[in-house]
Amino acid sequence: MKLGDRIIDPTKIICLGRNYLDHAKEMKAEVPKNPVFFVKTLNTLVTNGNPIVYPKLLYSTQEYNRVDHEVELAFIVSQICKNIQPEEAYQYIEGYTIFLDITARKMQISDRNTKLPWYRSKNFDTFGPIGPKIAPCSEINDPHNLNLQLKLNGEIRQQSNTKYMIFKVPEILTFLSRFITLVPGDIVATGTPSGVSPIQPGDIIEASIDQIGTITHKVILGE
Repeated sequence: MKLGDRIIDPTKIICLGRNYLDHAKEMKAEVPKNPVFFVKTLNTLVTNGNPIVYPKLLYSTQEYNRVDHEVELAFIVSQICKNIQPEEAYQYIEGYTIFLDITARKMQISDRNTKLPWYRSKNFDTFGPIGPKIAPCSEINDPHNLNLQLKLNGEIRQQSNTKYMIFKVPEILTFLSRFITLVPGDIVATGTPSGVSPIQPGDIIEASIDQIGTITHKVILGE
């Protein structure tokens, strides 16, 4: 996969849940004491300018017809990473990018309420837009002071700053490396702030982060 002038070959996408206090509150969820992780699969990845496909399965079913946007800062792992210390974390990061965690919200809530895993709500094709480039660590003075914004059809829906993350980048990577081995190209998304809202076929999503850029995606209805 090419992001700007760099090519990555991730083996996994690890996402952080409830890493902004305001988002935990809007989802009526407990604020976590430790980082909460879930997995998105590689079939979700699409690069800047490619469409987000709203599955007809969801669109045509009243039970599941809500899909949400979630803008996030993500970082790319640069080398094999296992059991590291916080002070070492930045040595294992190639750079930063924008990630959209597209979520079939009604399906996720339904699965949670019936105590089922909510894997499927996160992993439809194209539910992981990423890009437009990898901004190297040398260009990001402080990953914890970046403005995030998401516009839906030109209207601002999400606007925050990474300083409000509950768990910061070194803590995220250190904690994660206790449990799994990360390899070069792996993607770690650091969670979304409040303001998540539904998308519909025909919508235009613009997600931006300071010092990284903007990704733009049209939502289309799947066949």
